[in-house]
Order: sequence, then structure tokens, then C-alpha cells
Amino acid sequence: MTNVPLPWMQIYVADEFADTSHLSPEEYGAHMRLRLHQWRHGELPNDDDRLARIVGIDRDQWPPIRDALAPLFDWQWLHAKTAELRRQSEELRQTKVENGKKGGRPRTSKEKLTETETKPVGNANQNPNESSSPSPSPLPPASRSAPPAQGLALDKREDEDRGSMFRAFAVPSSTVKARQFLDSKNVPPSRMDECIRLMMGGNLSPYELEGILSEGKSVA
Repeated sequence: MTNVPLPWMQIYVADEFADTSHLSPEEYGAHMRLRLHQWRHGELPNDDDRLARIVGIDRDQWPPIRDALAPLFDWQWLHAKTAELRRQSEELRQTKVENGKKGGRPRTSKEKLTETETKPVGNANQNPNESSSPSPSPLPPASRSAPPAQGLALDKREDEDRGSMFRAFAVPSSTVKARQFLDSKNVPPSRMDECIRLMMGGNLSPYELEGILSEGKSVA
């Protein structure tokens, strides 16, 4: 799995209510903080002191909350539904990254057929010493349409635009330059240091930045 955190987590409202309706508000808050930690880091520690710190409560408050939440985490501090959603999101993200490296989404068979139809077809039996002359068209000039070269060019540009979403930004010469760039993108101060680290490491793409900005808007 990548070290770059996934910027958002899916929550299915009906399932969430069904799984947690028996929890108190305090227990549900602890439950969600544990899920978010697992989503961000891929796992939870199996240590009471560290779990209490993740939840944000004192160590002596943890045992009754632990007993209420342990069944939801399979008694091993692994939330199965969160793990599966994270796996699916990681696979989808990786697929998009690979497509981006190749210039965008794979072409469909229809697009490949259209490209083939626009290529000129030569006469395999033509004598190379003979001059080539165009074959008469069976249709009058007014009824012939131009090959869809413009449409193919637009598709290519769209593929390139989609692919660029998953290419990391260029690494700036300094953290000051990185901060100036991120300021221009309205990155919230709470996420600025994280984004600078990702950018200086060559791990911040427009896709990741969009997710971070979306999180900031939802919190606001």
C-alpha cells in the first residue's frame, strides 16, 4: 500500500446506524476516531494506552469504552468493514495512477476502430514504379465527411488532462516555495505542514490535493 493517505473515507449511513445504534455518544465518538485512525494508517495498535490516546480520553476511562467497542473491531482491533473499503479505495487509486502514467484511461474498442478507419489503406498489389493516383470516391464530394481527426485530438487531450490529475506536482526548491504554492491553492493551515511534507517528497498530486481541499470545505 502507498504511504500517501487516502483523503476521504466512504460511510454508508444505513449500515453505520445499524452497527452503532446501541452506542452512547461518547462510545460512538471513540468508535469513529478508531476507524479514522485505521483508515489513515491501515491498522490500529493492540495496546490499551495507545488506543486511549487515539480516542482522546484518560487511561482510566478506557476500559468500559473498550469493552463496548471490542466486538465491532473483531476483538483484534481491526474494523473489517473499514479495512475492506480501504482496500477497494487503494486499488481504485492505484488503477487511476497507472492509467495516468499511460496518458489516461485505456482506449475502448470503439475508439481503436475509429482510429483504424481514419488511416489510409494502400494497395498491396500496386507496382512501386507506377504512380499512385487516388481512387474515385463512390459518393459525390458534397456527401463525404471529413475524418474525425479533431475528435480524436480532443479525446487525447482529455485523456492527458485526466492522467495529469494523478501525476505528482514538481518538487519545489525549498519548503518556502512549497508553502507559497500551497497558499495559492487555499490549503487550510491545519493541513499545510502535511502537504508540504508530501510535496517535498514528490507524493502530492492534484488528486490528493483536491481530496484535502474537499475535507477542509466539509469541516468548514
